[in-house]
Amino acid sequence: MKFAALALVVSFQAVAAQPVLLDCTYEARASGDMLTVRSCAAKDEQGRIRLSPQQLAQLKYDRYGLAGVFVEGWYYVGRDGRSAAVMAFDNGPDPFAEGLARSPADGKIGFVDRRLRTVIPASFDGAFPFANGLAVVCVGCRREAHDEHTVFVGGSWGCIDRQGRTVVALHAAPGYTPCPQSK
Repeated sequence: MKFAALALVVSFQAVAAQPVLLDCTYEARASGDMLTVRSCAAKDEQGRIRLSPQQLAQLKYDRYGLAGVFVEGWYYVGRDGRSAAVMAFDNGPDPFAEGLARSPADGKIGFVDRRLRTVIPASFDGAFPFANGLAVVCVGCRREAHDEHTVFVGGSWGCIDRQGRTVVALHAAPGYTPCPQSK
């Protein structure tokens, strides 16, 4: 009986080590069409996606060497294969605003730069793109569907700068509260 239980544990560990292959949707380099490719990516332990060199060669990259890829959510992927999850915006990856894009991790939102480095850790329940050097963020807010869009409501709202420093302290508000204009 002990040997049967040991064999079950060993076989389970071997199966768990197999990567799960996921489908990808991206803009093709050659045609510019959106393609869905079966089993083209896998996720690593940190939640980053990994594409084969053959798949990376098929992507249409922007002038910064990044391509948007949908794999159970949007990612930016570099020519070298590094990747970062980003928020969805208008059926695509969140565009970079002032060099930063919103990036979800563990149910929170932070920001990544064009090198796909986390520059502001994911610690907000809601965040808006940067404008005039500041981003509106909220803690304790929740997402609420309104027609085809989702908004953040409730919680505490404030503003951060591009280094993640608080510029307007968090304060209770029913929803989006704009940042003051920079001088």
